Amino acid sequence: MVKKKRASSWDVREVMDFLNQLIADKPFLPVVIPVFLVVWGIEKWIFSLTNWVPLVVAVWAVFQYGSYQRKILAEDLNNKWKQVLLETSPTTPLEQCEWLNKLLIEVWPNYISPRLSLRFSSIVERRMKQRRSKLIEKIELQEFSLGSKPPVLGLRGVRWSTSNDQRIAHLGFDWDTTDISIMLLAKLGKPLMGTARIVVNSIHIKGDLRLVPVLDGRAFLYSFVASPDVRINVAFGSGGSQSLPATELPGVSAWLVCS
Repeated sequence: MVKKKRASSWDVREVMDFLNQLIADKPFLPVVIPVFLVVWGIEKWIFSLTNWVPLVVAVWAVFQYGSYQRKILAEDLNNKWKQVLLETSPTTPLEQCEWLNKLLIEVWPNYISPRLSLRFSSIVERRMKQRRSKLIEKIELQEFSLGSKPPVLGLRGVRWSTSNDQRIAHLGFDWDTTDISIMLLAKLGKPLMGTARIVVNSIHIKGDLRLVPVLDGRAFLYSFVASPDVRINVAFGSGGSQSLPATELPGVSAWLVCS
């Protein structure tokens, strides 16, 4: 009984879809149907026009339904063909990805930024200890936050290519923000002595990224195609600020090595 109800509801839904599609393709149909009913009523109750009008209408309806079914089949075949081309084509055309940046704006402040800040803070702290200058007796990372403004990805579009059976995504990376907060406290050794506070309050990174899926799509590797343009604004203590090359900060230059 349940199967019969489901089958009947499916048939009604299919008929309604067919009628809606038919009205969309034939906008004059709502006018033709009342005219046909009037003519049929005259033929039925007043005087007989012909005996073959219902047959003609039935044949026309069969042809219209067949045309609708062929159109649906053609759309399915086109979608499958596009999927095959997407999976087998070595390259893809350049595509805009505003949707990706919109999604990044939504998830960056409360999800991505805190996790990346935690990850990078441990990397920076470890490398500062490994590459500490002789003039610095001790250096401590007091604060590390990438802020709420995400980078812009694929501003000029994104495309895929294939190299040695490996899929590679190419997209631009542009990050210009004054919302970050990175604070270092350094204890200076002889002959300087004393302490110095170093604050990174803005960063600019611009370059071309490569993303390579690995481990059957469970992870991906990323790197810059060439050394990116990097500018970091650094403030010392409570005084003024100045712009320094990124490579002058301990441990930062190692992030920018192109693989």
